[in-house]
Amino acid sequence: MNDSGLDDCLQQYVKSFEREQIGGEQLLHITHQELEELGVTRIGHQELILEAVDLLCALNYGLETENLRTLSHKLNASAKNLQNFILGRRRGGHYDGRASRRLPNDFLTSVVDLIGAAKNLLAWLDRSPFASVTEYSLLKNNIVQLCLELTTIVQQDCTVYETENKILHVCKTLAGICDHIISLSSDSLVSQSAHLEVVHLTSIMPSEGLGMYIKSTYDGLHVITGTTENSPADQCKKIHAGDEVIQVNHQTVVGWQLKNLVNALREDPCGVILTLKKRPQNTLSSTPALLRNVRWKPLGLQKIFQSEGQLKFCSFPSLQGCRTSAVVRALQIFPSYCRFYHFWCSERELSVLSGMAG
Repeated sequence: MNDSGLDDCLQQYVKSFEREQIGGEQLLHITHQELEELGVTRIGHQELILEAVDLLCALNYGLETENLRTLSHKLNASAKNLQNFILGRRRGGHYDGRASRRLPNDFLTSVVDLIGAAKNLLAWLDRSPFASVTEYSLLKNNIVQLCLELTTIVQQDCTVYETENKILHVCKTLAGICDHIISLSSDSLVSQSAHLEVVHLTSIMPSEGLGMYIKSTYDGLHVITGTTENSPADQCKKIHAGDEVIQVNHQTVVGWQLKNLVNALREDPCGVILTLKKRPQNTLSSTPALLRNVRWKPLGLQKIFQSEGQLKFCSFPSLQGCRTSAVVRALQIFPSYCRFYHFWCSERELSVLSGMAG
């Protein structure tokens, strides 16, 4: 088992997995109970493992079919499912929403499904080329605001009926946004899927490094946000803002901590082989050439994104006893720009990453 990319807190379980000969097929179907039997008793550690598996599944099964239109359809379906769930509850004979203040588990599960679908769509809208197109940027901001509103609503101390009314309004608005994106049939960006591309960077000079900016999201995706002009990454002409680093030297790095990704990039001072997941390329002539500016500010740090509100991980006291840890984790709104690394910004890092540090 290659454990170089595991989070520090998961290293303690490696021997147990090796002893039980847990392979990829078993990991695809592993449950909380099976993880507990392997010694992974902490819920947070179980979630890290299961989320990493989910990331790999999404990469493997969604690469050829995932695009802005299909993701909009999925969010639209989630919004309408939540609407139907609420209306169905009200038609039931034992509805007590006007008196109860406690949201049921299945209700929260539907909210989590909706936010999950929104995160997947935002992961596309938040990157090049969509992030630099005004219309898509506005749509993204609206979706983020609605998701923040949704998480605020479920924390408010009011009757279930009042909560449902507010959520119905959010769902209707989200569905309208999705319908608008789906209607943009004339824009080829909406229907283009991502694809993988292998890039070789060789002859790395100690004084240069690779010259990439990489942003890691909260859930372990590593997104290139730009390159330094005339650096190896820039000169190869194959690395663009919005590209996602999938493999380093044929080792999958999806879900890795940023520091482990850095170590993988440092491994061979002579060069590196990157497998990149590339989003559709914008052909609009009005779009700025982001990678050509020497002091270009990475997307994740631009003022437009800094102005967005962000929820921190918290325990929602108004929901005590009616949620799981997975529900709480899912209510942490994308995007989170908490981890950012510039390859390479100091002379010390230049030396270390070229393998010449003392």
